[in-house]
Amino acid sequence: MHILLAEDETVTRLAARALLERAGHRVVAVEDGPTAVAAAAGNAFDLILMDLGLPGLPGDDAVRAIRRQPNGAAPRILMLTASATAQGRSRCDECGADGILTKPLRLDVLSTALDGRSPAASPATEPAFDEDAITTMREMLPAARAAELIGKAATVLRRHGLVLDEALAAGDMATAGAMAHKIAGVSGQYGCLALRRAARALEGELERPGADPARRASELAGILAPALEFLERRAAAGGS
Repeated sequence: MHILLAEDETVTRLAARALLERAGHRVVAVEDGPTAVAAAAGNAFDLILMDLGLPGLPGDDAVRAIRRQPNGAAPRILMLTASATAQGRSRCDECGADGILTKPLRLDVLSTALDGRSPAASPATEPAFDEDAITTMREMLPAARAAELIGKAATVLRRHGLVLDEALAAGDMATAGAMAHKIAGVSGQYGCLALRRAARALEGELERPGADPARRASELAGILAPALEFLERRAAAGGS
């Protein structure tokens, strides 16, 4: 297929693009909402994968803009989101997209969605880390490139964690929620499942009126350190 991938987080975008291209698809990757709308206007895509939290124009508004274009009814559009919150799911449901995929992007789940079937439910218990995510990346990419991406993912997660802490200390719940969302997206793509769960829980808490995120934030902070160690070990080992 000819696919437009709209994802602002670089390490997530690169991993998803590699996965799609390895499966034989042609991919145009963009990192913000206005560019996604412009790309959709100038190309005949079979599928658009649209991140919800794009800069410049949120993903749900970008979908609405694409649907208003002369050819806007043609492409299938699936939202990509790391959000487990009711608000995030509602935004995806109401924008005119054809479905929702929860990050990380997986080819089997994408195939299921394109066939109109419901994806299998996540297991009731998940391990802290998904070694298969790293194995898949190692199979998709040369060892040096896989190691580079894994190392960059650790750097990105550390930076998001610092911004999250600063936002919480300043009482900036909007920025804190955005950082929790970003942490959930990156950690899922790179196999840090416990960190993804903690980030989703914090994002959900921050969405509540009168949120008191201290406990959830503490849980996330305690899980972030071992997640960074996991990624840095894999990067040092060449992605193996």
